[in-house]
Amino acid sequence: MVPEINLLPQFERRKSSNLLLIIGAILIGLLLIVLCLQFFTLKKEIKVLEAQETQLVIEREVLSAEVTSESTVQQGTHSTAVEFVESVSYPVSPLIDEIYSLIEANTYLRSYQFNETGILLSADFETMNEISSFIERLLNSAYFSDVKVETVASFEPVQEQDSASDKVNFDLQWRYSATIQLDINESYLSEGGTQDE
Repeated sequence: MVPEINLLPQFERRKSSNLLLIIGAILIGLLLIVLCLQFFTLKKEIKVLEAQETQLVIEREVLSAEVTSESTVQQGTHSTAVEFVESVSYPVSPLIDEIYSLIEANTYLRSYQFNETGILLSADFETMNEISSFIERLLNSAYFSDVKVETVASFEPVQEQDSASDKVNFDLQWRYSATIQLDINESYLSEGGTQDE
């Protein structure tokens, strides 16, 4: 018979396998503890999120109720809309006619813009005296309650020249461009005004 040679004692083998089992059990226990902690923290977060969700649902219902109540309040009939537009709007033809009747012959009306309470117009004048007399006539007009001169600038009129001759025309005079804000007299205009003043 051949003798069996075992260099490691049996006792040490058992100890190393027991050590592996203990380490494995500790790791599994730690994993279970981590999973349990994560489960409970997630459960708490779910409760907090559910409370927030119910609060947001309540806020959404309140806001949707406000929107529906405001939309029903703001919705009006066609006649109320027409009344509102008529109260805000004003006829522009008498105003334009009045401006053209007050402008002198050599004055060029460049542009005019209407807003809620007035007119912003831009015009070119030959002299500063023409600007002041035009403003005086605007102030005396019943259609306008106030006149404000926003800007006055001078410019040299452009004249077509022959390319062959480089003559300077000394007859050209500087002109003045003025921007004027006119405040409309709404009470006079709403009464219809009078065209034959």
